[in-house]
Amino acid sequence: MEIYRGRDVSRGARRKGAIKIANGFYLSKEPTPLQLAQIMSREWPDLALDGYSAARRYLEQPLQFPLEFIRDSTLPSSTYFRSRRARPKALGSMNGVNVCSPLQCIETMAQEDAVAFIEAFFAGPHGRSRIETEQLDFRRLPKHTREILEKAIVGADSKPERDLTRGLEPHVKVRNNVRVGSYRWDLVLEEYKVAIEVDGYAYHKGENRQRFEIDRQKLNDAIQRGYRPLHFTAATIEHHLDVAVHQVLAVIQGRGEFVPPPWKWHHYWRWEGERWAG
Repeated sequence: MEIYRGRDVSRGARRKGAIKIANGFYLSKEPTPLQLAQIMSREWPDLALDGYSAARRYLEQPLQFPLEFIRDSTLPSSTYFRSRRARPKALGSMNGVNVCSPLQCIETMAQEDAVAFIEAFFAGPHGRSRIETEQLDFRRLPKHTREILEKAIVGADSKPERDLTRGLEPHVKVRNNVRVGSYRWDLVLEEYKVAIEVDGYAYHKGENRQRFEIDRQKLNDAIQRGYRPLHFTAATIEHHLDVAVHQVLAVIQGRGEFVPPPWKWHHYWRWEGERWAG
């Protein structure tokens, strides 16, 4: 793809049928969002993807127009991209595309979207330490960023784990993806020595013998260390979060009603009642 840049290229570029990207910036053909991001990263090496564009790149999702950029000096206006003036922090390249710090790109994102991005990008057992490393590039985080990090459930691997964490946080301190002995547990309530797993049916349906053995020893190990292990299915968290929260609180408080058998209330048995009622 040919690139035409400069104050005096407009007439010649148009004569060749080039596509105007911005004043003084033409391409020989219509670019894809990824192609334009790569070209601009080469032509303006001090810029970086910002906002939703950077978030998409970090999550390996397709880029979309208009692209969002951050640069210390101005860029020409364009329908293909928009930009803000600021120095990109932790500027790095991802397959030929410059991106700013994941903690900087969320400054321009809506809070709900930014929380979802942080939770997805920093999922896993090292999520919290990765955020702490990213924070070293900032003398002080903006208020918007601090609020996002306070709301985000960092370290959890799945939405059901995050939902259960949010349900419990008003009542008890929760840590995600924490080691108890040699094994990681999805949620740990250290004050009450409760370890919780949230299991998806699809994952355990394909369980091999080694995984099956590990999971049983994991349970035994937690009990031996004085923990009370609890298991919930992802479906229970999705459809009956209140039941799970109340059961956890009953366990840590040593009181409360017992949960009836699942066939009396669970989503999986919703048609059974209708069948017998009919």
